[in-house]
Amino acid sequence: MRKKKQTAIDKRVLRAEYLRIVPEHRAMLLPAEIFESFDTHVGFIHQGIVAHVETIGTPEELGAHDVEKEIAIPRLSCFIVLVTQVALHRVNRLPTRFKRAVWETIDDIVDEDADIPEILLVVINDCLERAVGEINYNQLKNENIVNRLWSSVKSVYGERYAPDDTEIFDNFYESEEDPDEEE
Repeated sequence: MRKKKQTAIDKRVLRAEYLRIVPEHRAMLLPAEIFESFDTHVGFIHQGIVAHVETIGTPEELGAHDVEKEIAIPRLSCFIVLVTQVALHRVNRLPTRFKRAVWETIDDIVDEDADIPEILLVVINDCLERAVGEINYNQLKNENIVNRLWSSVKSVYGERYAPDDTEIFDNFYESEEDPDEEE
């Protein structure tokens, strides 16, 4: 019986998620070359998925609502990484003309600060909805899988730049506090 092949997660996806979760003072320690080589296509898709999750909310199947943040934050982060990976795969499987049009439109949006055309939103949203439907939520409840993927996200730029879990969680706690409160 053949063993099921494990899919490698694209480092560009891990890097986009790292930059989302890492506290700002940690990101400032990264060399400038890292930001220059950042893949805008992956970043655009990743930010679309983050915006989708913020708008729609965390899927109930993920089981991240009823658990403490030390479990919920890594689980949600892993979910975003996996959905981004699948959505990118879906975009790359589009017919060549559509795929080229998606990437060129994203380039125009990023380079020229153009408006996002409605058709791009439709295509990306379709890829995103299909990606969310393909995720195996039971895997994201498996502690070993989440820990391995969470470690990959945190150390994507190397152990030297990997933040502690408490540093990441504290950053999330601070961002949830009322902005009107004085420190």
